[in-house]
Amino acid sequence: NNGWMSQLEKRAKPVIERLLVDGAVTLDAADQETLALWAVKNAMVFEALRVGPAWFFTNNERRTFRESLTPPTRTNIWIAKCVEQPNAYSSALDLSGSVDGTEARMQAYVTTMAFGSLAVQVLGGKLPTDIPLATTVTADLRPGPWDRATIRIWPRPANAVNWPPAIGLAGDVGIE
Repeated sequence: NNGWMSQLEKRAKPVIERLLVDGAVTLDAADQETLALWAVKNAMVFEALRVGPAWFFTNNERRTFRESLTPPTRTNIWIAKCVEQPNAYSSALDLSGSVDGTEARMQAYVTTMAFGSLAVQVLGGKLPTDIPLATTVTADLRPGPWDRATIRIWPRPANAVNWPPAIGLAGDVGIE
């Protein structure tokens, strides 16, 4: 149990523990990266446990992640504060959508994990190869105050971020 996953768990543990204690915390760039890497690792591991559709993350993406500790392209990660969440929570969804003005389809995979006062969401997206990487992707979200309830940690913001967000997510319903 001394491989790269174990080393990442040890690296992430103090960051996560700071978030689980009530009070204000500042996450610098290194903290954000550590938490983001831990979240991607867990999303990939959780995906490997499911039965059914083909995996979203390819073997090449998994290998590259292991070797470089860099999340796959078009990966976004947010954290949120949970309130009234006594149990662990996890869910995963395959998503798809159209690319405006084309016949092309975008594929996405979202993993949401929560325990104690911390929720983490990993969203990976894939566009057809003929669409440039620099293309901005937008999504329609469920109604909600997401700008006040979540903090984006990947792609990493230019500055440190402050925890907790202004409002929390209440129980399983809030997390969903």
